[in-house]
Amino acid sequence: MNDNLFKVFSLILLAAAIALSPSFSFGSLPDGKAIEIRAEDILIMILGLIWIADFLISGRREIKKPPLLLPVLAWLGIGFASVLTNWILGKLRFERGFFYFLKEIEFFVLYFYVFYEIKNISSAKLIISSWFFLAALNVGYVVYYLLIGAPLRKYGEYGIGAICEWGVFPSGCFFLLFFIFLYNIFLYYFFNLNISKFKKLCLGFLSISPVVGAFSSGSKTIFLAVIFSFVLTAMLFFRKRNKLFKKVLATALSLFLMIIFLLLVMARVPVVNERVVKVSSPSGFISDVKRDRINFIKKNFKEIMNKKSFLLPVLGFGIGYVGEAHNQYLRNFIETGIIGSVIFLILIFVVIKTTWQAYLKNEDNLSIGLSAGFLTATLAMLFCSLATEPFIVVKPSEVYWFFGGITMAVLSLNKKAGY
Repeated sequence: MNDNLFKVFSLILLAAAIALSPSFSFGSLPDGKAIEIRAEDILIMILGLIWIADFLISGRREIKKPPLLLPVLAWLGIGFASVLTNWILGKLRFERGFFYFLKEIEFFVLYFYVFYEIKNISSAKLIISSWFFLAALNVGYVVYYLLIGAPLRKYGEYGIGAICEWGVFPSGCFFLLFFIFLYNIFLYYFFNLNISKFKKLCLGFLSISPVVGAFSSGSKTIFLAVIFSFVLTAMLFFRKRNKLFKKVLATALSLFLMIIFLLLVMARVPVVNERVVKVSSPSGFISDVKRDRINFIKKNFKEIMNKKSFLLPVLGFGIGYVGEAHNQYLRNFIETGIIGSVIFLILIFVVIKTTWQAYLKNEDNLSIGLSAGFLTATLAMLFCSLATEPFIVVKPSEVYWFFGGITMAVLSLNKKAGY
C-alpha cells in the first residue's frame, strides 16, 4: 500500500489540484479576457518535464504506445496548422492562439501522463479512491452552503459552484463528470465486491451525491445532461443481464435519491427552481433553446460566413479565434475548418469504439465500470456540446481526460495480463 502510494503520489497531488485549487489571474488578453493559471497547470508542466527528462536519462529507446495516440496527434496537428497559418496571415491574435492552443496541449499531456504513471491495478484503485474523497469534499462544500442559505452569486454564477469555481457550466459539468465516473465504477465494481452492505450503501450514496453539485450550479444544460447520463447508465447497466433484481433495486434507489437531492436544491436555491421549470416542459424547453442558443449560434455563424475567407472551409481561423460559440461543433468548424471538425469526430469515434468494445468484451468489473463511465461521459460531453463548448472548459476537460487516462491504463494492464 505504501509503495503504491509513493508511486502514484504525483497523480493524487494532481487530482487534488484539479479538484481543489483556485485560479490566479496572470494578466489579460487584448479583448479583456483574463488569463488564468491554476495549480494543476504548474504541476502538469513540472511533472511533464520530469517525465521527459527521466525518459531521456534512462536511455530507453521505446515507450509503450498509448491508446488514442494517432487521433490525438492528428487533432493537435490540425490545431497547430490552423494557428500557425492564421498567425502568418495576421487573422489571429498571437496571445489568443498561444494560450488556447497551449491549453489543448495540456489536456492531452495530462491524459498521457496519467496513462504512463499507472503501473498496476492497485495504483489505479488508489487513485480512484482519492477521487471519491475529492468528490466528497466538493459535495460537502455545496451542501454546507445549501444548508446555511448562502447569498446567490457569492459562491456561484447562478447557484452554488464547486470549490474555487464560480462559473455555472464549469461547476455543473465538473460535478456531472464526477457523478458519471464514480457512479459507473460503483455499479460495476464496488456493487459486486464482497464487502458489507453498509459499505456498499455508503459508497453508493457517495457516488450519486455529485448530482447535488450538478443541480446546485443552476445550469439548464447540466440538468438535462444529468437525466441523459442517468438513463444511458441504466441502459448499459441492464444490458448486463445478471443479478436483475439487485440491479432494479439499485437503480430505483439511485433515482429516488437523485429526486430527493433535486427537491432539496430547488427548495434552497430559488433560481435553480426557476431555471429547471423552464426546461421541464416541451414548450418551455423549445422556447429556451431557441432564445438562448439557436439565435446566438445563427448570428455567430452568419457573422463568420460573411468574412468569406478561403481558410474557413479548410483550416478555419485558428484555435482561440472564437470568444463564445455556444456550440462545440460550430466552434470546431470556425477554428479548424472541415478538416479539424472531421478529425475531432474521428477522435471521439475512436474513444467511443474503444470503450464500447471494452465494455462488451471485458470480464473484469473495474474495467467494465471505467469503460462504461468513459463511454457515458463522452456521450454526455457530446450532448452538452449542442449548447456549449465542454471540451475547452478547463475543469471538466481535466476531469474527463484524467479518468480517460485511468481507463486506458487499466484496459492496457488487463490486456497485458491476458484478461
